[in-house]
Amino acid sequence: LSGFDGVEIIVVDDGSTDGTERVLDVDVGVPRLTVVRQANAGRFGARHAGLRAATTDTILFIDSRVHAHPESLRFLADQLRLHPDRQIWNGHVHTATGSSVFTGFWDAVTFLAWRRYLRSPTLTSYGLDEYDYFPKGTTFFAAPRAWLLEACEQFDSSFEDLRFANDDTLLIRPLAARSRIHLSPEFSCTYFPRDSARRFVAHTVHRGTVFVDGYFRPGTRFYRPLIGLIAASPLAAWLAIRHPQRAVGAVVAGSAALAITARAVGVPARNARSLGALAPLFGLTYGAGVVRGLVLRRSRRGTT
Repeated sequence: LSGFDGVEIIVVDDGSTDGTERVLDVDVGVPRLTVVRQANAGRFGARHAGLRAATTDTILFIDSRVHAHPESLRFLADQLRLHPDRQIWNGHVHTATGSSVFTGFWDAVTFLAWRRYLRSPTLTSYGLDEYDYFPKGTTFFAAPRAWLLEACEQFDSSFEDLRFANDDTLLIRPLAARSRIHLSPEFSCTYFPRDSARRFVAHTVHRGTVFVDGYFRPGTRFYRPLIGLIAASPLAAWLAIRHPQRAVGAVVAGSAALAITARAVGVPARNARSLGALAPLFGLTYGAGVVRGLVLRRSRRGTT
């Protein structure tokens, strides 16, 4: 790893049941490998455990479904050396080629959410004021260890059970208040997504849950839209029960309109079609996740 001294690899085995332990028992030589094993504590718990075990000044988070591009690490080393003020880096994520309709759906959603950057990716940065309009996530993310540990200590989830906490938004937001977060296509990775209906449903429910934890807070970009969605849901359910045929027609028309709109703003045709095709399933499963998040949020408030 050219440009970095004292590199260490820390793998957090967060209660895996897929044979990860046998793989980690193989000696990989240099750089040295440290394995932290713990009962399943969720993504935030795994991140925090890895940070506590680390000894280097700079941390690079990378998920198990991600392959870092080797040139990205050289780019990061050069940036940290030549621009000491650029301490925080969020990865530019490429989806693996040959992926399924489910991947196309998420690519479309990602583009719509973060189109300020993804329309024309280039070296840029954002602070707290623009935080909700740019990509962020601990999937491939570099920052000073001391800052990340401080953010973990300040971590303020709405949920009692941190396995459901939003480890991306809530962990990174305090860092954006401290220093600008940088993005560049030259600091990138490839993500290998979930490619089956079962995994899509489970992931979507989870994303709906953590969305509540990360954004159901005054001042965030999605706070008011989420309140409006919650308020409108009982009426929508009542109308669907009273007029099922019209409800089905509205869903079909809405899905088609969503695909057309996505294509108009720059989403690739294949991904726009995936967005329209899976929108009804997404609405049901994501909504279920939001409901679970609201229940978890209310449960914590009831115990405090």
